[in-house]
Parts: sequence; C-alpha cells; structure tokens
Amino acid sequence: MTELYQQQRAMRAMRQAAMQRGVVAILDIGSAKIACLVLRFDGPERRRDSDGVGSLAGQSAFRVIGAATTRSRGVHFGEIDAMQETERAIRTAVQGAQKMANTRVDHVIATFSGANPRSYGLVGSTELSGSTVSEDDIARVLSSCRLPDIGPGREVLHAQPVNFALDHRTGLADPRGQAGNRLSVDMHVLTVDEAVVRNALYCIKRCDLEVAGLASAAHV
Repeated sequence: MTELYQQQRAMRAMRQAAMQRGVVAILDIGSAKIACLVLRFDGPERRRDSDGVGSLAGQSAFRVIGAATTRSRGVHFGEIDAMQETERAIRTAVQGAQKMANTRVDHVIATFSGANPRSYGLVGSTELSGSTVSEDDIARVLSSCRLPDIGPGREVLHAQPVNFALDHRTGLADPRGQAGNRLSVDMHVLTVDEAVVRNALYCIKRCDLEVAGLASAAHV
C-alpha cells in the first residue's frame, strides 16, 4: 500500500505542477459525448498547503475559460472500441476548448465511465516510532493496510486515506506532528479494468497531452 500511496502522491504532484503553470484541462470521455473544460487557476496563494494526505488536499480556486463538446465516437458503454475514432473526438473537443480559452493546454485530468469499478474500504494501524507522528509513521500505517485479491486484469485507480485516528481522536485529515501512541487509518481504494484505462491513456497521449489525473465516473 505504501507503493500505491507514493504513486498517488506522484500524480498529485503532476496536478499541482500543472496548476502552478496556470491552466489545466478537464476531459470527460463518455459514451454519448466527449467534453473538455479549460480551467485557469487564481494563483498558488489560494491553494491548500497540504501535500495530499487529506482528502481535499491540493485544491485551488479556478475559473472556466474554455469549453467544448463533441459527439463521442468509438466509445460504447463507457469503453473504447475504436481507438482512432476516439482519438479524433478527443482532439476535436480539446482543440475547441483551447480555441475558446485562447491558450494551449498540455495536461489534462481525465474522467471516464465504464471499466467495471469496484470500491474497497481498508483499515490499518501501527504504533508510533516516536512521540509524534512522522512521515515514516504515515508510510508504515499505510503499509499495514492489506489490499484484497482484486483479480487478474485489474488496476488500482484511486488509493486515498480518508481518515486518520490517533489514539482516541479520530477525524484527522493530517496527523503529522501530533503527539500520540497508536496511529490508525481508513483507506479508500478504487479498482478498474486495466485494459480500459490503458486504452484511454493511449488515445489521450496520442493527442500530445500528459495525464495529470484519472478518475472514474463512479467516484467524481
């Protein structure tokens, strides 16, 4: 679970880097239509300081400066069955949103339906190595969560701690630096069919876009 959490932190770092550049696109790949929004952020001073431990970490104020939709082609029941058609539809939506925004975007946060999402709630706990919660304690308590057998061809899309508890105190978003003896965590994990994600990533990257985040319509 530590490796999964590090992967999630790396993805959040990519999102924050895109936000610092000022603009990022939201791309929704649906069966009926493909939509793209271009967001402009109001500046890092309005962004939360947390690095992503809490469920709402890394959020910032933004304005929608571009929007476009096109008929979805090559996507049926939330899954891509014609790669070139889907790639062209994505390119059309992104270019339309960029034209309205009068700016180019190179990073997108993509959402999609389908992929047979499955959600898991995991718990873990560990004794603190010192008198206060450290980064190492966070890593160890996440490692103590046991991911069930998710089956072949499945991939973890979302792994996020949603609650920390320190001794008798619960509801903590970020326990680092707080004094206590035993740290516990509630983790939310979402898995999807790996092939669906890989196909979506391929089409997006063929449009010269980097993916700064992925989300299933089941949890956005």
